[in-house]
Amino acid sequence: MSQNLKSSLAIGLLYILGKLPLWLLHGISMVVLAFMLIVPNRSLSQTRLNIQRCWPNLTSQQKGKFLRQSLLHTIHAALEMGINWTQPSKKGLDSIKQIKGESCFIDAQNRGGVVLLTPHLGNWELFANWAAHNAKVTALYKPAKLPALDALIHRARSRAGMKLAPASAKGVLQLKRSLLKGEVNLILPDQEPPPAAGIISQWFGQPAYTMTLAAQLANTKNTRIILGFARRLKGSEGFVIELEDITQECAGVFASASDDSNALLASKVQVINTLVERLVRSAPEQYQWEYKRFKHTL
Repeated sequence: MSQNLKSSLAIGLLYILGKLPLWLLHGISMVVLAFMLIVPNRSLSQTRLNIQRCWPNLTSQQKGKFLRQSLLHTIHAALEMGINWTQPSKKGLDSIKQIKGESCFIDAQNRGGVVLLTPHLGNWELFANWAAHNAKVTALYKPAKLPALDALIHRARSRAGMKLAPASAKGVLQLKRSLLKGEVNLILPDQEPPPAAGIISQWFGQPAYTMTLAAQLANTKNTRIILGFARRLKGSEGFVIELEDITQECAGVFASASDDSNALLASKVQVINTLVERLVRSAPEQYQWEYKRFKHTL
């Protein structure tokens, strides 16, 4: 199948999904889940493997239930991309029913730059949309493999008001400049970095190749660190944005910014990893456990 045909099919499907209400999308997810549990597939095997690695103390029955819940939320996230990428931003924003911790985000912006961290948890694309409508946001952007699909995603994120920086040295410089201007950097801290841009750090008791960028950006003068995500509500009722200022919890490690030792950098990365893990534990079934978080370490 040609790249153009793949792109056309993917975009066509996304536009169809984008027109559907949330409850119907989630109903379709249940059908897809039943299929995925029967037919061998990478998502099923990778999710099962990561649950075994990160949640070893669960019983077989608990792991089975966790597996089904995780796959269901992974499917939810995939189908919800139709709304995020093809519809006016308002449709997604209207599904947000509550914002917890909004005051800390506003306060952080009043103090200077903000490093806004959100892992592959809940609806991270909606979270980015919300952030871009409430602040001047710059985010690293890695192009999709299909050119036409990449153009669609790029337009959607730009339409929301987000500035996109390439995943390169030039892009990192763009992020740093935006922080110094008192703006917001949006980072997915659990995203696997390119070679030489990460170190091994503990994640759910497992060694994981982890980006150093978030820790380095967080050292920028007058910068606050906010952690958050868009939690999916039960019954397809929408989402809740949850935000937490973790600047003080990072402060003890980040205080020695002039020391560039490997040990200090490792400590900075680990404290962020630990805090992101804590967030994931608040809604573990909504994390994308199919993500190959350990592909370079296990």
